[in-house]
Amino acid sequence: MKMSLLFFSGVMLYAIPRTQAVEPAQEPAVHQIVITEIMADPNPCVMLPDAEYIELYNRGSSAVDLEDWQIVLGSHKKALAAARMDPGEYLILCDSDQESMFRAFGRTLPVQNMPAVVNTGQTITLKSPDGAVIHTVTFSDGWYQTRQKSEGGWSIEIIDPDNPCGYSENWSESHDNRGGTPGQKNSADGSRPDLSSPVLLRATLPSDSSVLLLFSERMDSSTILSPWLYSADKGLMHPSAVVPVGPDYNAVLLNYPGRFQTSASYSLTVLNTLKDCAGNTLAPDAVVHFAVSEMPEKDDIVINEILFNARTGTSEFIELYNRSSKVLNLENLAIALADFHSGEIRRKVSLGKYPCLLFPGSYVVITDCAINLPENCIRQYPASIVEINDLFALPDEEGFLILFNDFSRTIDEGRYAASMHTEFLQDAEGVSLERTDFDKPSGTPQNWHSASTASGYSTPCRMNSQAMHEDIPPAEVILSPQVFSPDNDGVDDQMILHIQTHEPGCSASILIFDMNGRKIRNLTSRILLGTDEYFTWDGISEEHEPADPGIFIVYLEICSPVGKVKKIKKVVTITRR
Repeated sequence: MKMSLLFFSGVMLYAIPRTQAVEPAQEPAVHQIVITEIMADPNPCVMLPDAEYIELYNRGSSAVDLEDWQIVLGSHKKALAAARMDPGEYLILCDSDQESMFRAFGRTLPVQNMPAVVNTGQTITLKSPDGAVIHTVTFSDGWYQTRQKSEGGWSIEIIDPDNPCGYSENWSESHDNRGGTPGQKNSADGSRPDLSSPVLLRATLPSDSSVLLLFSERMDSSTILSPWLYSADKGLMHPSAVVPVGPDYNAVLLNYPGRFQTSASYSLTVLNTLKDCAGNTLAPDAVVHFAVSEMPEKDDIVINEILFNARTGTSEFIELYNRSSKVLNLENLAIALADFHSGEIRRKVSLGKYPCLLFPGSYVVITDCAINLPENCIRQYPASIVEINDLFALPDEEGFLILFNDFSRTIDEGRYAASMHTEFLQDAEGVSLERTDFDKPSGTPQNWHSASTASGYSTPCRMNSQAMHEDIPPAEVILSPQVFSPDNDGVDDQMILHIQTHEPGCSASILIFDMNGRKIRNLTSRILLGTDEYFTWDGISEEHEPADPGIFIVYLEICSPVGKVKKIKKVVTITRR
């Protein structure tokens, strides 16, 4: 409260209080109030109360009144009481019975019988009184960087509140030693702007006259409404209606006046005037294919690769492959984890909420956190990844996976075990098991092998490093060019060594000698090979010096899984231009 001083003839008579005017609250803008912190699993406690909370932040320039707003947790909705949030202010949402625990940390807004915050895979949405989505977050315990913090007592915090549409890349486990920062600036606070263009991932068919398009990011719903932005072939042309799908708006439904042909495959082009909610335009050449799918039968889809003992900071995954000539839909399947010995099902996840068309010869990877897949898979093959936040964890030692269709009929099944890895590996952590032959049963241990060293020990979304190739001669080694000039002029700067083996699980050592028998370079030593590998030599010696021009011997020892060794010599010449 301020004081007004009154003077008369230069003498102060008295002072009266003057109340400062309070600016009225404004209608909220989308993303003005954002969810900035979530404590889903407070136990075991670190230094915060044993209670769940959700933190809100006003990132706008005007005050907002939250009366009659809704907080939506999964399928549960709760109206919020009147509470004014000034610009830059934080607010802690918690159950009314636990409000007193949080008063010391900042302003609180109690919610009567607040629904539980599920530990993983839950969507939390903040809506204005007229039902507009102000902010939404679908989080996963895969967003934690350390396993210990994911087990309870630590919150997840948004990194950059000015990038409210970011997914896991804009969220982090709390770095505060109390376990979280309710009511104050996040410990993970930093700049993490969205500078990448959204990608059109895939199309699926909810009905025989509608197409659902899925994007890699949340879209600006105002830019995706025009039917003229979408054009399909085979006479479909433009949709009759366009319906954005909330609350994420990373999908749009296109309705057409007629039915799709069951025997046709369609292509649909989307103009790159569409924008994500950060204003980035859609990547150019956005084309997807779709077709009416068929019901999968036994062995149409097979389990093709399993990473069950992932390194810290990377995700486990299960890769499926469509070996049939049909177009199949992932939503017609369920996948289960069963006991290795008894076959009793422990966990089962329906894929009905994850429509994804699998064309013949295509792969799909199922994981709980796509951004943590090995080798930046999400950047190279975004359309081939299905993220399921509540996917079961795979046991490190052994497990039994079963793939079902809608009628609970087994499509494929197979056991895996750490003992199935090759003996060449000293540590199998982070190494996937790959299927070697699509046509052999998944349940045959001999049909599985460790992914090769050169592949990075896993091959999600692409051909397995240990896949069998019927047209490859046994242990063929091709060296090209036979004369190379490592002078960085862009022409024949490297020697390329192509090794094709007739069986998975071989290892190789590759040495380079000069004509006097002196070792110049050790390219590999007992490296685990795939069935089709490439190695290069840039003419640099073991001492990191350019080798002199001349003739060199490339010596290979290829060892089969049963210990049979094949020795091969090739000749290569270095010349300097």
